[in-house]
Amino acid sequence: MKDDEAFARDRDEFERVLGEEPRRRRRSIVVAATIAGVAVIGIAVAIAVGGLGSSHVSAPGGAKESTASTPADDPDPAETPSGSAVPPASNVTPTPDPEVDEGSTESEPDARETLPPAELTEPVAVDGGPLVSVSSIQSVTGEAVLPGEVSGPAVRIAVDVKNTTEKPIELTAAIVTLYTGNDDLQASPVSKPAGKAFPAEVAPGEVARGAFVFELPKNQRDGVRVEVDLSLSEPLIAFEGDIG
Repeated sequence: MKDDEAFARDRDEFERVLGEEPRRRRRSIVVAATIAGVAVIGIAVAIAVGGLGSSHVSAPGGAKESTASTPADDPDPAETPSGSAVPPASNVTPTPDPEVDEGSTESEPDARETLPPAELTEPVAVDGGPLVSVSSIQSVTGEAVLPGEVSGPAVRIAVDVKNTTEKPIELTAAIVTLYTGNDDLQASPVSKPAGKAFPAEVAPGEVARGAFVFELPKNQRDGVRVEVDLSLSEPLIAFEGDIG
């Protein structure tokens, strides 16, 4: 009887051991899998941290690397957010501005007005301005006074400005110039003898006279041109002819 009870206890113990063995194995497998998963995560974190750190550290002797990563697939610049394609800029024909005329050019400023040339002996009346005339032309010997002047054969030209208006006419900027020949070569001015500029102004009804000396050889006295420039607001006045 005791042997039967002992046998029963041994059998029960054996069955208990057999029942616990699979549970132990399963527990061991779960623990091992958990440890392996933790190890894999740790390795991945270490790699990620190492990659980020290397992007901030410049190589010895090299330029600092950019911390910004380039996307693997950049969006096509020729596409809009909706995905529709936009033609390249080189193929786009600009729309002409309707207000711009391609054949038109900027208007150049008007040239200075010049009155038709008059004979040396004829007066010229400026519309709404004075009466200008060449009163005399004399052959003289020029005397160099200022730097650049040359002594020698010259002419002395007297010019009168009669104020036919009711207001004073300013003459501070008045200039007289002499040209000669077909090429209109400008004659060089000479101070003497008896060169005299216009007065500062001429009163209504009065006459202002200026005398101007120019270097001019005797063989260059045919086809001369005398220009009188009273001011920028007045037209150029010209006299043409031969000097005997």
